[in-house]
Amino acid sequence: MTYLPTEKQKEAWKLLREGPRHVLLVGGSRSGKTTLIVEEIICRALQYPGSRHLIARLRFAHAKSALWLDTIPKLLQMEGIPRSALKTNESDHFIRFPNKSEIWVDGLDDKERVEKILGREYSTIHFNEISQISYNSVLMVLTRLAQNIKGCINKSYYDLNPVGRAHWGFKLFVQGVDPFSEEPLSNLNDYVKMVLNPDDNKANLPEGYIEDILDKLPEAKRRRFRHGEWGDPEGVIFTDWDVIEVIPERVLRHATKSYGLDFGFSVNPAALVWTGLVGDDLYLDELLYETNLTNQTLAKRINKHSPKDMILADSAEPKSIRELQEAGVRVKGAAKGPDSVRHGLDWLLAKKLHVTSRSINIQSELMNYEWKTDRNDKTLPEPIDDYNHAMDSIRYACEPYMRKKKIAGSLLRGI
Repeated sequence: MTYLPTEKQKEAWKLLREGPRHVLLVGGSRSGKTTLIVEEIICRALQYPGSRHLIARLRFAHAKSALWLDTIPKLLQMEGIPRSALKTNESDHFIRFPNKSEIWVDGLDDKERVEKILGREYSTIHFNEISQISYNSVLMVLTRLAQNIKGCINKSYYDLNPVGRAHWGFKLFVQGVDPFSEEPLSNLNDYVKMVLNPDDNKANLPEGYIEDILDKLPEAKRRRFRHGEWGDPEGVIFTDWDVIEVIPERVLRHATKSYGLDFGFSVNPAALVWTGLVGDDLYLDELLYETNLTNQTLAKRINKHSPKDMILADSAEPKSIRELQEAGVRVKGAAKGPDSVRHGLDWLLAKKLHVTSRSINIQSELMNYEWKTDRNDKTLPEPIDDYNHAMDSIRYACEPYMRKKKIAGSLLRGI
């Protein structure tokens, strides 16, 4: 493998090495952002014996394919580090260098994985593709940026292709404000960004990649992936939502409440969501979002929350519903009629959504749930089949509200 850093990339590497505690590399596709950060992490691991470093994405499956199986092995080969000199743990996904330093690769989409992450301290944390990661998740993981290694300044690195200006990365690194309060940062000098675009990495790209691929993208995608421009979300379904610390007492007293459950197992998580409706305000609280749960274990997790109201679940899985019922869970299938997904989204879009701060997966789905587009980048009236596990739970939970609206509308039309 050959890699020739350009002058701009050398500047970025110097910023990673000599800059402040928090560094964001932002810009277009294939500009070398992730490669530069991972290369610096390898250098830090070699320079500081016994240090531990974390590279995390939202989805572990994406972290494994893009980082564990691709970027990291290529850079180790480029650095001339033979695989035989490393201890590679294929179950927990970390490599250990002869000097006892470690690089871990993980995901933030599973409760057990996050708990393991929080059980270790790190000298470096790299949040990869932060467009998909909620700020609450970042704050939680940053509590473990606390390893004490002599001479090593603990650092946090971030990268992304730019998204909407409402994203916490824009607020933190561009506007210099706290993403929650939007008050100016008291430690502004701790945060710095650098823009890298494909032209800054042209020497390492396949011939024609920029001209034949990026330059021919539809305008909205070209601004993001070619020029690395921040812009208002295009195609994101939900934009009218905010984050609250907890469900207000008045809502707990007066809201119409319901629970929704979406089933999952190996790749997709099981998601249990509480909803509370007050007028046109819908309050959302994430109770469960985990993979690899058998129905028996899922029932125990659900019963731990002791829901008082009936849980509405995906009616496409009657066997799972029956097994949960036999385990003492109050659950039944949601009534899914024709075009139920689009009808449910239309109903939700008429509401103001309030999401608890602990509901990190709901927040992530809201930031990434988009309408499909055709080959000309024209938006289609159908959502993508991704980032929708909590969203499906919310639709199931709200199905009785929607049904009441339908009935009321039918009665009015009959007058």
